[in-house]
Formats: sequence, structure tokens, C-alpha cells
Amino acid sequence: MNNIQWISLESSLESHPLKTKIHFFSQQFLIDPILMQWLFHQGFDNEDKLDDLFFPSINHFHDPFLLNDMKKAVYRIIKAIRKKEKIMVFGDYDVDGITATTILVKALTYFEADVSFRLPLRSEGYGITSSAVQEIAARNISLIVTVDNGSSAHEAMKEARKRGIDVIVTDHHDILKEHPHCYAFINPKRFDNTYPFNDLCGAGVALKVVESLFNLSNRPWYKYAGPYLELATIGTIADLVSLRNENRVICQFGLKRLNMNPQPVLKKLFQLLKISHVDSSTIGFQIAPILNAVGRIDDPNLAASLLLNPQTSMNDLKTLVEYNKQRKKMTNSQYQLVEKEIADNQLNKQNVIVVNGDFNKGIIGILASRISEKFKRPSIVISSCGTGSCRGVNGTDFSMIQTLERCSHFFLKYGGHQAAAGFSLNVDCIQSFNEAIQYSAAKESLQSTITKQYLCVLPIQSFSNEMGNDFEILEPYGMGFTKPIFQSSTVNCKKIETFGMYNEHLKLEIDKKKLLGFGKGDVLPECQTRAMHFLYTLNSSKYNTFLIEDVKFS
Repeated sequence: MNNIQWISLESSLESHPLKTKIHFFSQQFLIDPILMQWLFHQGFDNEDKLDDLFFPSINHFHDPFLLNDMKKAVYRIIKAIRKKEKIMVFGDYDVDGITATTILVKALTYFEADVSFRLPLRSEGYGITSSAVQEIAARNISLIVTVDNGSSAHEAMKEARKRGIDVIVTDHHDILKEHPHCYAFINPKRFDNTYPFNDLCGAGVALKVVESLFNLSNRPWYKYAGPYLELATIGTIADLVSLRNENRVICQFGLKRLNMNPQPVLKKLFQLLKISHVDSSTIGFQIAPILNAVGRIDDPNLAASLLLNPQTSMNDLKTLVEYNKQRKKMTNSQYQLVEKEIADNQLNKQNVIVVNGDFNKGIIGILASRISEKFKRPSIVISSCGTGSCRGVNGTDFSMIQTLERCSHFFLKYGGHQAAAGFSLNVDCIQSFNEAIQYSAAKESLQSTITKQYLCVLPIQSFSNEMGNDFEILEPYGMGFTKPIFQSSTVNCKKIETFGMYNEHLKLEIDKKKLLGFGKGDVLPECQTRAMHFLYTLNSSKYNTFLIEDVKFS
């Protein structure tokens, strides 16, 4: 799986069959013709679709009561508020879970509910458990609302019923078996779903619950929505759900707020990180990792507490930044061990690279992603306690979840999708599991060629400042709406160097444009002696920086 084939998505604009139409809409919407060509390829090929894209409206939000059980859930929450019942919001330890928790707790606090929250530690595992319900019951709580989890928590639901606690599950994950037996179940992926969009993240579902609360309380949602949209935007972009349909509208409004008038705690965080403009890249590469880090190596409740506290100080936020620095150091040092083990044992020749050892379970997903990106093979990293994280290879049809399903008898629990998955197993089974997973992977499409797609050839020197501004207009980018990628070659390269703790990253300077190749530092010797061709996209128009997606030499 070492051959990488570059495929152009479109013919050149000048030979495009819809050239006239593309130029017409380019002038109408004041957008670069090449970017309009890309929008056409994305399906935005008529005036109505382009209008919706460029001019989002509150009318583009779907009615929250189309979500199954929404009315039942919100009436129960209102009853709990009026009767002064104790409410527990139970979330998850990642960015989506942290922001979803913050959204709902913030709203319930506004409505003067007696509300508390709890996010599990990674050592406790994902989702609400029967032991967590027992702990919650001891606090005289009569209503639990889960966010970003609960769809498969059948034992926890049974424990709650036994103790007389009502549970409202709000979630967005795939439902592996029957619906949970709870008071209300809100999930756009329900088998009997009546909602027109099924790809909200956990924070998006929490946002719809809050919208419903405001609507039923006769408060105009659009006047109060701003702070909640900010948090939902961070959760949506960080959780890598599709940025189409309602998710796109959430993020368009949220980014506008984050740049114009963010809530005080986020404003301080941006100041601390020296972020002057917030877009999908700053959320994905700066803000989300900081919120994620505390859940990876410590207690995610700290992140939620700081987001909820209007008095959060700059020093408080520096604590989160320090956790992320620790996480980076830990990731870099443990990845060096991983690479050594792969090299020493020639694991890169296996169908799936399986590495197990004393790895922090909070970063095994990052390690697996790095392995797959570096060696272009599916990877599995297993911690010393038997928790595993799996990643496929971008540009292939290899299914990680199907590969695991053939070995399901090894797992205490597992789940995921084509590109990524996770599991837990007894550590005594690792050797047998490794043999079985290699056999299972052989049944998948282990392609010898990986495809990377780009829009067209556009020399980096021809990428204008105006096109950079147009890139920003099309924010946000992410799953289902990725940044356009172009092909170019190195010409008049003024600077070639590496950076990073282990010189693992590449930096070029061409025509006053800085190009960053993360994880591509090992190609430096070839860059200095051979002609380089590369795929790239814009990183930041303000700083004139670009990201190198892939490189080839001739």
C-alpha cells in the first residue's frame, strides 16, 4: 500500500463543459472562478443552492420538535425545573462531550434548574454505566440527561429504572442494538427517525434541546442563541461530522459570533493563544486539542467547569494549555517508541500494523493516526490495559469496523466505523487477536494504490491574495466540505528546512508563501536534490501559509 495516485477531480476551467455557467455565477457571487468550479463539483450548481450557502438564515434551522421524543423530554425537564428536582447532565470526555455538557448545563442554569454535571474519566470508559448511575443515585438525583452518549447504555438504563431515576438520552452515535429503555430517547440516527438531518454531533443535539426549552418558555431563541452556537460550532468541527445541511448553518453563525463577540471565557482563550481570527483550522488545530488534552491525560470536568464559569481567569486557562503541552510531549516520546518497534519487527509488512505496550490510553488514537499516515497501512495501538484504537488509511476502501467484526469474539466491547474504531479486550488474548486480525484484514480491500484527489493544477505562485480571501468566505471546512486541493511544483524555493521537536515537519518558502508539511520532515534530503511536486491547500490567508498534503519527486 505504498503507491499513491493523484487524481484530478475536474478538467481545467477553460475546457470545463459548464465554463460559461461557472463564470456567470462567479461574477454574481463575487467569488474566484476556480473556487466556483470547486463549488459546482461539490453540488452547489444552481442559484438557490449557492444562495443558501453564501447567505445562511435562521430559517435554515430545522424544527427541533421533529426530533423523536423531543417534546416529551423537554416537558420532563421543565417539570423537574419547576419542582426543584436535582438534574444530572452526564457527558463525555472529548470536545463534543465537553461542549455538549456545557451547552445544556448553561441553559438549565439560566432557567434556574438545580443542575450538576459529570464527565467520565477515560479510565472509566466511554458513556454512562450502571456504576455511575449508582453513584448518581446516592446524590438524590431524580433526572439524568445524557449528552453525546447513552444510545447503547442498556445496563445503565436498567440500573436507573431500578432506582426510580428518569433518564433522557440525547446522543448522535450509531445505534448498535435496540433503542435504550429510557424515559426519552433523542438521537437523529434512531431507526424510526423523523428529523430531516441525521448527522448532528452531540453538541448539535444538545443545542436542539436548548432551542426547544427556549421556544416552550416563550423566549425568542434567536436572541439567546449566540453563546450556545459558539460552543456547538467548536463541538461540531472538532467531532468531524459532516459540514453540510444544518451543521453548516450552526457553524456559519457560530464562527461569526466567535469572531465578533465571543463569550468572555472564549475571548480570554483566544487572547491566550494569540488567535485574532477563528476559522475551522484554528478550532481543529488549536482550540479543540486544548479542550481534548485534559480529557486525554486528566479530568475533563475541569474543561467544562472553566467554560461554564464566567469568572474563569487567564491563569485557569493556562492550565488547559499546559495539559496540551504535556499531551504533545507524551505523544512525541511514545510515537518514537512505536516507530522503533515497527522498524525492529518489520510490522509495516503486516496487513494491519498492530502495536501494543505501555501507552497512555488517552493518546492511542493519535498514535494510530500517525502510524496510518506514515506507513499507509491500517493500524491498531493497544494499551497495557487492553484498550485499542484503530485507524484506516485515507483514500482506500479498507473497512476498519468490518475487520474488527470478524474478530468480535475477542472483545469485551467494540465499535466504530470504516475509518476509525475502538475496542477493549483481555490482554492475555493479544497474540491470538493479532493473528486473527491479520487474517481478517486480508479479506478487506488491501489496495496497492491509494488515491489522493485534487481540483486542478494551480502553481503556488498563481494563488492570489484575492483567492485567499475567497477561501475564508467559504468557511467552515471539514467533513463533507473539505478545502479545495491543488497541484503545484517547487520553483524558486528560497528556503527548505525542518521544524518540530524531532525535525518531523517540513517548511518551504516559495514566492513569500510559507508551506508547511506536517509529518513530512523525512523528505528534506530529496527536496534539496530533486524537483518536488506537491498537493497543497490554504492554511491561513492572513499569514500567507499553506499546507502540503502530499509530495512526489522527479
